[in-house]
Amino acid sequence: MRFTTLISKVLLTCTIVASLALAACQPKPKTNLERIDALKKQVQTEAKALNELETKDFVRLQKDFIACDSMLQYLHPETVDEVFQQLQLVGAYIEQFKVVNPLMKTEIDSTLTQLDNLKADALSNYLTDSLVTVYLADEAQHVDKLSNQIQYFKDRFSTCQKNLDDLKK
Repeated sequence: MRFTTLISKVLLTCTIVASLALAACQPKPKTNLERIDALKKQVQTEAKALNELETKDFVRLQKDFIACDSMLQYLHPETVDEVFQQLQLVGAYIEQFKVVNPLMKTEIDSTLTQLDNLKADALSNYLTDSLVTVYLADEAQHVDKLSNQIQYFKDRFSTCQKNLDDLKK
């Protein structure tokens, strides 16, 4: 037991040290303009991820959900309740995505516009560097929230898809 605990602590320490080393090696943008460009690139990457989620993962999940739902009537009565509960959960994620997806797209468009405006204001010296930094931090929070939402749906869709694939067997 002690050996396992020691190994766990060593692995945790190595992971932390490796993470810190990788973070130190990555160049950080030096100016606010570079930070704005980097954040804009991140938003564009998130937009691509959302588009892929919507056009591939969501479409497949919805198709498989309908197929599994239609075969529910042919299942053995003992397994119907369990399968029905799984399908309800998948259906809930599908409906949640239908509601949240347009909001995420609006957030992406809004953030890109805000970043363009912020960059223009910074270039024209309309805003001080410290004010640009404050606004940039606010936009970074929006991007982190958006990124977390997209990752949330990726994770849920992946799990749901695996469950549906198991049901189809």
